[in-house]
Amino acid sequence: MSFLNFLGGFAVFNVVCDMFSGKRKQVSPEPEPYYRRHDCGDYPECEFGGASDTDIDDLQGRIDELEDRLADFDRMSDRYDEIQDRIDELQDQLDDLEDQRSLYEDYQDEIEELRDELDDLEFERDLCDDSDDW
Repeated sequence: MSFLNFLGGFAVFNVVCDMFSGKRKQVSPEPEPYYRRHDCGDYPECEFGGASDTDIDDLQGRIDELEDRLADFDRMSDRYDEIQDRIDELQDQLDDLEDQRSLYEDYQDEIEELRDELDDLEFERDLCDDSDDW
């Protein structure tokens, strides 16, 4: 299990624990998205499930540099094959980061939907509690 997967799993675990804790949550008119309530601070690996824009841009830049260097070598040379292998490795890493970002965003959407449902249920419960006072 990679560190990034661990961070994503930990974030989901915290959300689930928050939802089922005995603490009453204050209902606000428009709840802030999860990523704004839980600031990543100085931890850029927390952004987008571990894949910040800078990480993705850096990988793509490195791939572009290596592709430019390929023109300097003959297709039949060993050096050409080494560079091409490295490009393939970097492209796999880039694809993995983009997949993690997409998965993280999907989780965030699901979490927000669950939070909205929970808020609705709490609102309905509060209405029912208030009707008992009459």
